[in-house]
Amino acid sequence: MMKTSLCLAAMLTLAAGIQAQDTLSLNGTWQFRLAPTSVEARSLSDFHRVDFKTNGFSPIRVPSCWAIEGFEEPVYQGFKGDSASIGYYRHTFSVPATASDQRYQLEFGGVWSACEVWLNGSYIDRHEGGFTTFRMDVTRAIRAGEENLLAVKVIQASRDYRFDTNDDWSLGGIYRDVKLLALPKGRWIEDVSVTTDLDARYVDADLDIRVLVADQQNPHNVQIYKPNGGHPYTLAITLTDAEGRAILSRNEQVESHAYTGKDVSLRYHIVHPQLWNAETPNLYTLTVSLVEDGTVSHRWQQKIGFREIETDGGVLRINGQAVKLRGVNRHDEWPTVGRATTREHWLRDLTMMKEANINYLRLCHYQHAKGFVEMCDSIGMYVGAEVGIGGGNDYFYQPSHIGGALQRTYETVSRDRNNASVIYWSVGNEDPLTQMHLACIRLVKGLDPTRPVLIPWRFEETLPEEVDLLSVHYWTPDLYEQLAAHANRPIISTEYTHAYGTKGFGGLAERWHALTRYPSGAGAAVWMWADQGVTTPTLRPELANEMTGDDPRLRIDSRGWDGIVDSYRNPTLDYYETKAVYAPVYPLVSDVSFTPGEESAKIMLQNDYDFTDLGRFAVEWQLFGEGRELANGIGKVNGRPHTSVPFSLPLDALGHPADGVSYYAWLTIRDATGHDIARHAIRLIPKGHTSATVVQRHPVTRTTGILEEFAVGNITYRFDTRTGLLDAIVQEETTLAQHLRPTLWRALDSSETLAMKGRPAVCADLNQFDSEVKAWDVRPTADGYAIEAEVDCKVDASNRFMAHYTYVISADGSLSVSYSFRPSVEVKDLPHAGMSIVVNPTLAQLNWLGQGPYDAYSNRCAAAILGYWQATADKLTGTKKVERVDCCFDTHRLSFTYDGYLEHDASEADVLHLVTAIYPRPEKGRAADESFVQTHSGQHFTGSIRIELKQ
Repeated sequence: MMKTSLCLAAMLTLAAGIQAQDTLSLNGTWQFRLAPTSVEARSLSDFHRVDFKTNGFSPIRVPSCWAIEGFEEPVYQGFKGDSASIGYYRHTFSVPATASDQRYQLEFGGVWSACEVWLNGSYIDRHEGGFTTFRMDVTRAIRAGEENLLAVKVIQASRDYRFDTNDDWSLGGIYRDVKLLALPKGRWIEDVSVTTDLDARYVDADLDIRVLVADQQNPHNVQIYKPNGGHPYTLAITLTDAEGRAILSRNEQVESHAYTGKDVSLRYHIVHPQLWNAETPNLYTLTVSLVEDGTVSHRWQQKIGFREIETDGGVLRINGQAVKLRGVNRHDEWPTVGRATTREHWLRDLTMMKEANINYLRLCHYQHAKGFVEMCDSIGMYVGAEVGIGGGNDYFYQPSHIGGALQRTYETVSRDRNNASVIYWSVGNEDPLTQMHLACIRLVKGLDPTRPVLIPWRFEETLPEEVDLLSVHYWTPDLYEQLAAHANRPIISTEYTHAYGTKGFGGLAERWHALTRYPSGAGAAVWMWADQGVTTPTLRPELANEMTGDDPRLRIDSRGWDGIVDSYRNPTLDYYETKAVYAPVYPLVSDVSFTPGEESAKIMLQNDYDFTDLGRFAVEWQLFGEGRELANGIGKVNGRPHTSVPFSLPLDALGHPADGVSYYAWLTIRDATGHDIARHAIRLIPKGHTSATVVQRHPVTRTTGILEEFAVGNITYRFDTRTGLLDAIVQEETTLAQHLRPTLWRALDSSETLAMKGRPAVCADLNQFDSEVKAWDVRPTADGYAIEAEVDCKVDASNRFMAHYTYVISADGSLSVSYSFRPSVEVKDLPHAGMSIVVNPTLAQLNWLGQGPYDAYSNRCAAAILGYWQATADKLTGTKKVERVDCCFDTHRLSFTYDGYLEHDASEADVLHLVTAIYPRPEKGRAADESFVQTHSGQHFTGSIRIELKQ
């Protein structure tokens, strides 16, 4: 059995008499046995006895989650029949004999979901609450100078455990740090609460400190019933800045009190402290020392920040400044450790979040590790801390469960109320307003009256006055706008767009802007940060799937496939979309007109930072002429928060714009470390520019037959009069492309499948149809020919559509195709509508002018920017928003110009889907906010494509 001992330095400190609180980590290798059934649990009823035979026990890491360690298969969101396995832990440690005259407490950072504790065979206590930090006094049972046996029984399905279940894994275990704390035995600092009160100018501050000093000195040695019984003492208060300079140093004399605690209230005026906010997270170190007879007997220390939170006038303000919260929801877990996360994991998360312009975290749905909250203080992140009772739906109207709710409330608030990053308290999740919630809220207000409170999902104007903030989940943009335009309390949408899968996440920008354009719209949080995946040493029971990919040990429940990063924190497109939507610096225009020869163009840049001047950033610029960089440079501008300022973009390199070339600029905003905050594209449009290029023109000749041909120079367009479709594009003897035909269907992705609830269980492939040409009319034009075709396309007895085509062949060698589809089909929505074409397999490059490099949809397009993007056809997979698609062969370029999307799959590199209508991105089971042309609406699906062959 493994044993833990105090380190040498701690032993010396204890031997000399404690000068400050000492901590012994009990982390390490413990002995563990899992009882899957009640029968096996009964056989372990004496496991806490010192002489218990530990046959069948195995080593386990503490902290850890035992399912992640391979002891059982992880379970998602509670247990069937509320019956679950029980874990039994044993661990030995020792303290020196010279340390006997101390008070000892065990501190558990987190045990899911309940535990009973024994020390040296003596029962200590029971704790329920799977996510909160708690302590137990073990002074009476500890044996100084001897080996001590700590035994912990961990119950998953405890009486109140449903409070601790939520949309996530239920992971039993001692999963956070375990410590033994040594305190003075007679008198010690039991609690310190700190608040900062800024003056009306938000310059100076009053520092309010309340210190509860506990006293349990032997009452027989003092006259406790007489005034001044016991001994007076001193509280030494010091405040130092980040460089270690003392800002405050005071000694406060406290009158004696014996066998009772005393709450000491102190106030200090601090002149011009550096204020804390998420953009400039200035922290100070506050130390409170208990001094008795000239010796420090106990010390409390924590980093604090000066900041003030207000909601007056329905606006959320920090230090007097209205703020916007650009947020995500976060679970405190990592795939390889479950909830036993470490500083490495926390730093990885927070660094990536800051790089994505995220400044706010909702800690769903429970208290996160203390170290993580402290890192939010130091790195700069606004935190919504949540009282974890949201899973207790069955308990809310059962008064007997209120004790569990109040306990979780007390432990959450009392631990983290001094952390500067915590800016509001949240009670529950997606719950009704009940007496239990009101009791918890009133307890929150009693413990901490300085922060606002919300109930996630509750938005009614009739909410009690104790609820300071409104919260809504997954509303449409118009509903967000209606609420924000009239709300008398600030609104934080604690969940507003769902990042389900990899193909959803629609409408983030629309919701964000609808909510935050109003003063009361304080911000929102995406659901959620990372896919909720966990691994174990054993292979996953089911085969590989879209959620887990080729990782054979990764488990992801479909309800937890939610991240803008994957389980291992690899960014997805959703991550880049979030970064782009949340970018606090951006141009106010998307295109700029200029007169050729102008030296520069003025572009207004908006600064949506709340506390940061634009002067802290560099503005890198690049000028492009359709993919070719013409010039670049670095500029700077100064601009106060919440203002717009002009940036001068040099245009000298444009000279005289060439015909047929698209010009644009990229602006990249970088911070002092070189990290890019945002990248934006500006289209540059020459004024009065006319084409000077002479287009070579040829007579158009016609050859009739079933395959009717039109030749222009060395290019031939061949049509099939039996289908009304373009059959081939031929250059001399080479077929460059063939089979231009309608595409109204493709395999649905996971997000579309979930959102298209109205589709039939089995849908016909609408791309497989028989054609009956109703009309085929060819007429000459001034420089070529025009064709009108009407075609009845029959899929089966229940599905058909009418197609109308107009083809115009011109003397410049181009072909213009206009089409219209009128469907009569079973499905309510189509995944896309347009034309597909098969190009020559010798295709090397597949380039596009449009948005890139990321996929783009009508309601998920913030991350992609205007450019001329190049890819090899055998590598390109995705959906691109395009203006022109160029198929580049050895000496020629076949171009398709249209306003729409290119859908392409590298596995079918020669097939291009040139679509003008596409199903907007859903977010989980909710269809897109914007309407898509539905098949039963009577409207037509229309589009046009210009086809050209260029050298």
